[in-house]
Amino acid sequence: MDEILRELMHLGLSEKEAAVYVASLELGPAPVQDISHKSRVNRATTYVMIEALSSRGLMSTFVKGKKKFYVPESPDRLRTILRAQRKEIEDKETELGRVLPMLLALFNVEGAKPQIRYLEGPEGLQTVRETFVALTGEYLQIVPLDDVATVKEIMDTREEHLGKLAATEAKHRALLVSKHDASDLPLAKHGEVRILPADKFPIHAEITVRGNHLFLYSYRSAVVAFIVVSKEIAETVRTLFDLAWKGAEEYKVRKT
Repeated sequence: MDEILRELMHLGLSEKEAAVYVASLELGPAPVQDISHKSRVNRATTYVMIEALSSRGLMSTFVKGKKKFYVPESPDRLRTILRAQRKEIEDKETELGRVLPMLLALFNVEGAKPQIRYLEGPEGLQTVRETFVALTGEYLQIVPLDDVATVKEIMDTREEHLGKLAATEAKHRALLVSKHDASDLPLAKHGEVRILPADKFPIHAEITVRGNHLFLYSYRSAVVAFIVVSKEIAETVRTLFDLAWKGAEEYKVRKT
């Protein structure tokens, strides 16, 4: 029984709501005093819990003679509640997606010290990607392709991530460092890349700049990422990228 109560609490019921609901399932239609006794919740609180459960669609009432009975609804109703909660979360995620760029813009006001975040592992990678995709405007990248290719978490979700970027139609330029030709790699659309030989440019960390955000990644021992939010630093890196881009004019260019 304790396990059932714990599971109901994981589904969102309070401890006393779970106790009253389980007691009602065992009793069937019953007056409040029986439910209170069975659930070991005092009578006044039992009324409150029944009201809360009724608002969730888990209990109902009927009157027989002069007595009021409380009836548990089928546990299948819990599935409907979970669907509603899932829909609510999805709606909130959509709303967050709309407001996040504005919040990020406020996160580091001009003149304040840089904001730095450190993230690692698959969850950290996903957070970085979501932050990056939510931004707007052109982005610039230097990517060590051979190192990236060794990271399963990136390769398994690469197509999906590139699809999201392509949907934004954001312009971009990238310097791709590789021992191989790399000309057949799938790339995000609306951009231009230059492929640099790894023997001449032994770069093993990724650098991406977009807006006031600088993203730094290391892949060799573990997936580690830093996000630096600073207008001055981002503009400096953007200028350095332009110098590198100009210096890479002799290398293969591919438009996407």
